Amino acid sequence: MLKKVFLFVSLFFTVFFLLVGCVQTTTTTGDPNIALPDLTGMSREQITASLENLDLTVKYYFDLSSTFDSDSDYDKFVMYGSDLVAGDMVLKGSEVKVYTTPLTLNVHYVYDLDPSLQLQDSDYLNKEFIADGIGEVSVNKFVDGDTTWFNSNGFSFSVRYLGIDTPESTALYEAWGKAAAHFTQDVLSSAEKIVLQAEGDRQDGNGRYLAWVWYLPSGSDQFLLLNLQLVELAYSKNKVSTGSLYTDVLSLASWDASLTKRRVWGELDPGFDYSKEGAQMSIQYLMENFNDFVGLKVVVTGQITRIESNNIFLQDESGYGINMYIGYATSAQLQLGVHITVGGLIPGYYNGAPQISNFNKVNLSLSTETYEIVPQIVTYSDFNFFLMGSLVTIEHLTVVSVSGSTIIVRDSSLHQFSIRSNGIDVSSLGITAGSIVTVTGPLSYYDYNYNNDPSTYVYDMANCQLMLTDSVDIVIE
Repeated sequence: MLKKVFLFVSLFFTVFFLLVGCVQTTTTTGDPNIALPDLTGMSREQITASLENLDLTVKYYFDLSSTFDSDSDYDKFVMYGSDLVAGDMVLKGSEVKVYTTPLTLNVHYVYDLDPSLQLQDSDYLNKEFIADGIGEVSVNKFVDGDTTWFNSNGFSFSVRYLGIDTPESTALYEAWGKAAAHFTQDVLSSAEKIVLQAEGDRQDGNGRYLAWVWYLPSGSDQFLLLNLQLVELAYSKNKVSTGSLYTDVLSLASWDASLTKRRVWGELDPGFDYSKEGAQMSIQYLMENFNDFVGLKVVVTGQITRIESNNIFLQDESGYGINMYIGYATSAQLQLGVHITVGGLIPGYYNGAPQISNFNKVNLSLSTETYEIVPQIVTYSDFNFFLMGSLVTIEHLTVVSVSGSTIIVRDSSLHQFSIRSNGIDVSSLGITAGSIVTVTGPLSYYDYNYNNDPSTYVYDMANCQLMLTDSVDIVIE
């Protein structure tokens, strides 16, 4: 009997230890925790493969907190989500959040258009755009990313690109506006040929022609559609009308670009000032360091010396002035003689003339300054960049001609320049060729052929013009 009991007890403990051993072995070899790997430098494709090999799934997010200027910075791991870092343990089979930089853009559709949409030589040869709706043109002047002046058959005209709307870069400044403008200028400047193609309405409400813009890159035998390329490269969202020949392809290109979060789809523009108001400075400091602030935002204080249509001329007590272009915006506080402080303004050039734009009345306040502006009496020999925007008086000018809103005058040394007025009927002033006049107004500048490169542009003071805003500012001697 005792022998049987002993055998039973021995068998019991043998089974017990075997079971315990099995449990211990399972716990050691089947650990449910996974250490997160170091993903530094990996793309989304590489990240997905690395995590799936560890029996983990991944959910992606974009980190849009930084700006980049190198293609190598895109589609790269930034960090894990949920405060996790490499080496932390997570459960096998769990979902891991991963943040990456925006993705690399691929230009696809512009190169692989359906043959029925691709421009062929036979489409435009022996045709002219204004007369026939299609034809080869040359660039007359660049404006921004989606507007250019072209020449055709001896006629110069403005063209608004169909199907797109790049960010503003002239009267208003928006993120990626300047970048889009530079891209358009770069590709068209180096193109062997440019062809405009109309579709639907020939002109918009502003008298600009509407067109699809094709260009032939140097050394290529295939035209590229610039409108489509601007969408693929995320310089513009798709604005094409339904029923267009290019509705489908622009829609697809816009969708693909949106997935990358590049440029207009969310990426920060390294060349854009995102501050609300900008750096506060005197007009004198701004004018003396103008190129340093082009494209940034500034806050200035000055007295309104003259108002000419949508141009407000401000001047500080040191005598430095600046033209504030307000576009279609307005405010009851913009009155002659009022002292104001305005923020969020962006310095730039309009046909060579320095100006500040991007006006918004929410950034406008009355100033406590109390100085009065007295026009400086100057001569042609005093004309210079730093005088532009300032209120001046020029005496003893001989009228050469009167035409429309322009009076051409010369001084005693035969230097010739213009007096411009957009709101005064010059013919009603009794001024004729040979009249001797004294004129007061802000000094401005206009050169249609300004090259948009202040580092190389050479100013010609013959392009200066005095802005006549009130008939009392011109006196016949």
